[in-house]
Amino acid sequence: MELKLKKAGHDYYEPLAFTPFSCETMRESIVPDSCADIARIVETTGMVYLTGREMTGDGRFCASGAVDVSVLYIPEKGDGPCALHFQIPFQCYGESQGEETCEFLDIRGELRSVDARMLNPRKVLARADLLLWPMGCRRREMSVCTQTEEGESGIELLREQKETRVIAAIREKEFTYVEELPLSPGRGGAEEIISTRMDVRGTDSKLIGSKLVVKGIIAASVLYRESGGRLALLQQELPFSQILEGSGLEESWESETAYRLLSAECRMGGEAGDDDAHVMTLTLLLRARATVWRTEKIEFIADLYSTAAPVSCQTGELALREDSQRQSRRINGRELLETGTAVKAVVDTEIRCSWAQLGGGGETLEIPLWGRCLYMDENDALHSVSKAFTVTAPAEQPAGVQIAAQAACHGDVIASILPDGIELRFPVELTLDVCRPSRHVCVCGGEIQEEPADAPAIPSLTLRKVGAGETLWSVAKQYRTTCRAIMAVNDLSDERQVPTDRLLLIPKAR
Repeated sequence: MELKLKKAGHDYYEPLAFTPFSCETMRESIVPDSCADIARIVETTGMVYLTGREMTGDGRFCASGAVDVSVLYIPEKGDGPCALHFQIPFQCYGESQGEETCEFLDIRGELRSVDARMLNPRKVLARADLLLWPMGCRRREMSVCTQTEEGESGIELLREQKETRVIAAIREKEFTYVEELPLSPGRGGAEEIISTRMDVRGTDSKLIGSKLVVKGIIAASVLYRESGGRLALLQQELPFSQILEGSGLEESWESETAYRLLSAECRMGGEAGDDDAHVMTLTLLLRARATVWRTEKIEFIADLYSTAAPVSCQTGELALREDSQRQSRRINGRELLETGTAVKAVVDTEIRCSWAQLGGGGETLEIPLWGRCLYMDENDALHSVSKAFTVTAPAEQPAGVQIAAQAACHGDVIASILPDGIELRFPVELTLDVCRPSRHVCVCGGEIQEEPADAPAIPSLTLRKVGAGETLWSVAKQYRTTCRAIMAVNDLSDERQVPTDRLLLIPKAR
C-alpha cells in the first residue's frame, strides 16, 4: 500500500557562473583633418561599453558593444600632446558548457589590453583584447516531502531542516547621469580632452516599502590638455542614487547592486555655454542590476519507518548551498613599473583588477592586475609604461567551501619615483561569495508492505548497548520501536547524548 506523504513546494533562483570567454577586435582609424599628423604614439587607453547580451538558440552567449579608444600622441607640429578618439565595435560568442537555461543573463566586459600602432602619420591600427564574464541564474521549482497524511498511523519520521541563501528576484534599470565638473579656477582652461576613465561602484542597496533604493559613487578621471600644452588631471567622486521597482519583495531581504557602463561622454563646456573652458559636462548611460537574496528554509524527511509493518522507501538527493555569506576584505598591493629612463614627474596612474581565482591548492587567492603610469622624463618628454602582474592573498576558508571572489581597486593609487622606475601602491578590495555545497538524502515516496508469514517475532524487551556510529534513531528503526519509548524506559532526556558505556532497554512498540 502506498504511503501518503504531504509535500511542500519551493520556488526560487540559484546563481550560475560560467567560464569566461575572450574576444579580440581591431580597427583602422584615420586622423581627422582638423588634427595634426602623428609623430609618436605615447599610449592607448579604452573603456568597454557592453550593450548587448543574449543566449542564442544553440546554447551560446553573445556579447556585443564597443571599446571606446583614446590614443594619446605627440603631433609633428603643435604646442602639446593630442588625442584621437574612436570606437571599435565587437560581437563575440562563448559556450555555455551545456547549460540549457539561464535567466537574467548578465555579462561583465573586461578590457585586458588595448594598443595602437601608427600605419602612417594619418592612420593608426588599434587592437583590443576583451575578457567576457557571463553570469546569471536558473529557476528551481521542487516539492519536498515533509510529513505523512492524516490517517497514517505507526509511522516514525526523521525530519531535518536546512537553510540556503537563494535569489528571490533581480531588478534592472537603465538611467542617465549628467554632471558638470568645474575645473580649478587657479589653473588654465581645458583646450582638449585626452581621455576619460570611469569607475562605478555601489555603496548601498536597501528595500524600503515597495521600492528598492540603490546608491553608488562614480569615480571620474579626466586627462586634458590646458591652453599652453600642459597636461592636467581632473579626478572627482560623484555620488548618485536611483529607485528601482521593489513590489513583491520584503524589507528583511538582502540586496546588492552592480553597475554596467553603456556609454560615456565628457565634453568641454557646461549649461552656461559650450565655450566655458573651466567646466566639463559628463554624461553617462548606466545599467543598475540589483540582486535580491532571501533565506529559504527547507524541511524534508530524511528517513522513515513503521512500527507496525515493513516499509520500502524511495529516496532522492537534495542539493543545497549552505552557510552562504558575503565577505569583504581589503589588502594593500605594491608593484614596480620599470621605466628604463629617469622619471621627472608622474602625470596619471591606473590599476585594473580582474576576477580573483583560487590557486595553491585552494589555499590562496590569485588576483590578476594591470598597472599603467603616464610620466615625463628629465627632458620633459611624455612616456607611458604598463605591466600585468598578480597579487596573492590567503583564501582563509575551510575545506569544502566554494568561493567566488571579485576584486576592485577603489581608492588612491600612490606613485613613488625610484631610480629604476615608478612604484605603485594601491588598495585592493575583495568581495567573496562563500558557500558550502551539500547533498542530503530525502524520502520522496514509500510503500507499506505486508509482514512475511515467516518473519520472527519482535521480542517485547531487548537489552543492548548503542554501538559506535549508531544513533538512537537507527536503533529504534532496527527494532521497530520509537526513540520516545527508549528514552522513557531508560530515563534519558536528550536523544543526541545517548550513553554508549551501558546497556539500554529496548522496548517493543505498543
